[in-house]
Amino acid sequence: MKVREIARFLDERFPLALQEKYDNAGGQVMFPDEEVRGVMVALDCDRGVVEEAAEKSVNLIVTHHPLLFSPLKALSAGDPRSEIIFKLVTERVSLYAAHTNLDKVYYDKLAGVLDLKEPRLCVETDGTVSPGHEPRGFGVVGTLPAEMTVSAVLDALKRGLDLEYLVYSGDPGKTVGVIALVNGSAGRMTEKIIRDHGPHCIVTGDVGYHHLKTAADYGVTVIDAGHYGTEKPLLNFLRREIQDCLTKSGDENGIKAAISETERNPFRLYK
Repeated sequence: MKVREIARFLDERFPLALQEKYDNAGGQVMFPDEEVRGVMVALDCDRGVVEEAAEKSVNLIVTHHPLLFSPLKALSAGDPRSEIIFKLVTERVSLYAAHTNLDKVYYDKLAGVLDLKEPRLCVETDGTVSPGHEPRGFGVVGTLPAEMTVSAVLDALKRGLDLEYLVYSGDPGKTVGVIALVNGSAGRMTEKIIRDHGPHCIVTGDVGYHHLKTAADYGVTVIDAGHYGTEKPLLNFLRREIQDCLTKSGDENGIKAAISETERNPFRLYK
């Protein structure tokens, strides 16, 4: 199976038309006619991920975050992003990114972490409509099977997302029932989520001081599970989708899709 065939599958499964205007999903560094020897899935394409791919003879990396996001005007030895591109080209490893277009297909899958009932779209994005004219956007709002304390929600998230720590606001003994859960970075959407859905608790990543203060004014608990923490489960979903594509292709070489084993949460907690 060739790189371009998997890229075509990803284009169709996560339509590029769904991506936000600021985004740059799709092929990043491509060798389209190369036969795929293996696929590695990661949140980001850093040097460690590229080196891992090369060591494992993997020649296609599929990430969530685009390496080429802001304009790249020049390539220069010693520049970190340039060096990653040099390494990809030297090793002939293709790179593809599925970003906000993937978010809008995946948006309700994270509800399973808390077993949310009656999940519905949390943040609908303007002008983004799926081919079937279904509204698309980010995150999910749903109701817990039974009301829980914030402390119990924290425990469930820590286990379900396999996290070392969580940051939160408010009273850990407070009882909550309606949860808004948005992977990635939705701190800036805090007030909109509260006004649109009236949740008791918002779970997301990249929450700032003023986002917490705004939520506190509304009496809403905010749990910051981290950008990495809320998007790590997405990798399992993406890997399964790619593996299904490889299996259904009938390729006899037994190509595997695997999640990077070297990628780690860049944040560390000093106690």
